[in-house]
Amino acid sequence: MAATWAALTIAAIAAGLIVGVALLLGTCGSSTAIDREPLTIIAANGTTAHLEVEIADTAAERETGLMGRTELAPDTGMFFVFEPPARGFWMKDTRISLTAAFIDRCGEIVGFADLDPLSEEIKNVSQPYSYGLEVDRGWFARNGIAVGDIVRLPDNINPQGC
Repeated sequence: MAATWAALTIAAIAAGLIVGVALLLGTCGSSTAIDREPLTIIAANGTTAHLEVEIADTAAERETGLMGRTELAPDTGMFFVFEPPARGFWMKDTRISLTAAFIDRCGEIVGFADLDPLSEEIKNVSQPYSYGLEVDRGWFARNGIAVGDIVRLPDNINPQGC
């Protein structure tokens, strides 16, 4: 009887370990929960528009961007923190029609570019910029956002002199 009890205990422990390892492996590399931060844009007329954005502030995150995505949730986007000189946006392996806003170091929008799915054409503006914001095409127009409007930069970004 003691041997049977010991065998059952060992079997239960082994089963628990197998389930635990399977759960752990199943979540590695999973993107079921995307971390987003709130972002506010203040239009010239004083109205505001709100987004939830993923922050791309490493070289790997900037390079990957929204590649492989087939859709964006409403009122979401990706905020890029560029290291000078910024090289613009392209849509390699990105299947969503997007618009990019080019943003100077203090948060002013200096230009826009529509981005076509899967295009490898680099879109840029002539004005200097430090940040970019990609959203579904039409989002800026629907929310009355224009060149000169101000993006309230995320809390962890605090440029000197702004």
